[in-house]
Amino acid sequence: MADLQGAPILITGGAGFIGAHLTRRLLEAGARVHLIVRPSTDLRRLAGMMDQVSIHRGDLLDAGEVREVVANVRPRWIFHLAFRRGHPHTPEERLGFLRSSLMGTAHLLEAARDSGITRLIHIGSSLEYGPYPRAIRERDPLRPTTDRGVAKAAASLLVAFYARAFGLPAVILRPFSVYGPGQPPEQLIPTLLRAALTGEEVRLTVPGYRHDFVFVEDVVEACLRAVARSVRPGEAFNIGTGIQWTNEEVAAWVESITGRPLRLRIGAHPPSPPDTSCWVADIRKAQRRLQWSPRWDLPAGLRRTLEWMQRHGDPA
Repeated sequence: MADLQGAPILITGGAGFIGAHLTRRLLEAGARVHLIVRPSTDLRRLAGMMDQVSIHRGDLLDAGEVREVVANVRPRWIFHLAFRRGHPHTPEERLGFLRSSLMGTAHLLEAARDSGITRLIHIGSSLEYGPYPRAIRERDPLRPTTDRGVAKAAASLLVAFYARAFGLPAVILRPFSVYGPGQPPEQLIPTLLRAALTGEEVRLTVPGYRHDFVFVEDVVEACLRAVARSVRPGEAFNIGTGIQWTNEEVAAWVESITGRPLRLRIGAHPPSPPDTSCWVADIRKAQRRLQWSPRWDLPAGLRRTLEWMQRHGDPA
């Protein structure tokens, strides 16, 4: 593992779900963590860390602000996680997603080009691939079927281009369905766990939709492995478990772990844009090249998330 003690590190999206977990882990390793956040960003996930991080207010859509932050921080590593939540529903939202994803990433890459960074770790998404009837491999063509997937794929392709054209030391991680403490409360797993605690009714999709659920701490570990291991500029890695679960199977695990029955209305919830009957990662490349494997199986991750919710309630 790379020596992070005293290392200056810049994170975009550091106040988000995955970013806050990464921030905490880097602080525990002794890194000097800098976050670039928009003025309107909710910082509640950084509770208990605010006096240990340096906050830089700025917008990735402002190229000058991004250049200034990178020049002042002089980071050894950059983690790029910033991205809007959810899926766009209007033409204006669609354009906003594309603008923030593509231009925000472009401004960061330009600022990083001549900064002397050791590596930029770009957090993409499995949505970049679109559905496949088998485990998805990194060499599979990107053919996203959602607006969010298109925006994510465009940003990842730009990162890969800068790596090829300019030698930028960048690596791309594509997490699958990330869950864990602090996940947005409208997502499946916090919804099911909350329902087990409160007795509220849960509307589920029709049976058969599957996801490869990967625990957030495993994603953070993959980020750190991407810092330390020798990889080719622009290389991409899938971050999942290689196991997919239906929504009904996740609900059954929640009932088993909590010892409480769930009030389910199967088929009452419409599918989300990326829902499909097969969505699972082939993680052999990450296991081989990054020396990374998931440590948390679904039952263990659900238990840890439940414990967190019992202490803290729903995330913001």
